[in-house]
Amino acid sequence: MNETPGEAAAILAQGSAALESLFGRLTPEMAEARGTIGGGAWSARDLAGHIETWEQVALRTIEELRAGRRPSIRETVTDAASMDRFNAAEVERKAGRGWEDTLAGFREVNATLVGTVRAVTDGEWAAVPAGQQDDARTLGEHVGSATGMPKGPFRHAWAHLGDLEAFVHRNP
Repeated sequence: MNETPGEAAAILAQGSAALESLFGRLTPEMAEARGTIGGGAWSARDLAGHIETWEQVALRTIEELRAGRRPSIRETVTDAASMDRFNAAEVERKAGRGWEDTLAGFREVNATLVGTVRAVTDGEWAAVPAGQQDDARTLGEHVGSATGMPKGPFRHAWAHLGDLEAFVHRNP
């Protein structure tokens, strides 16, 4: 992972803006229709909540590492199956929120994460946090993992943009 805090913050903001531009083309009814994103059971609202969840995980991870604790997500998500269970539970937990509340949460958490990452010093970003030598990942790598995808850290939005684009284009 070679991104500086400023570069990581810019990638996170760019991903959010790309999703937001597509979210803005949806009516609340379209956004809340289940089974429309990725050929699965999710709605666009579920997707916004999903991105919000992982950015909340990143924020909590920063707090925990700064306090000298192991990130709690490492206890919850240990493999692909536990990640699927975590994602499903979080989508269900947020299912009662309406579209506007979900969008507000998505925006707020992204803005907080972008600001928090931007404020991290290069030294803190590139260091293995105190008490984490057994993990040996830097703060930046931890944040990149929580907000990443196979194509790279901080790029979680891109894992879902294609599905959201396809849905928006099917529903002009």
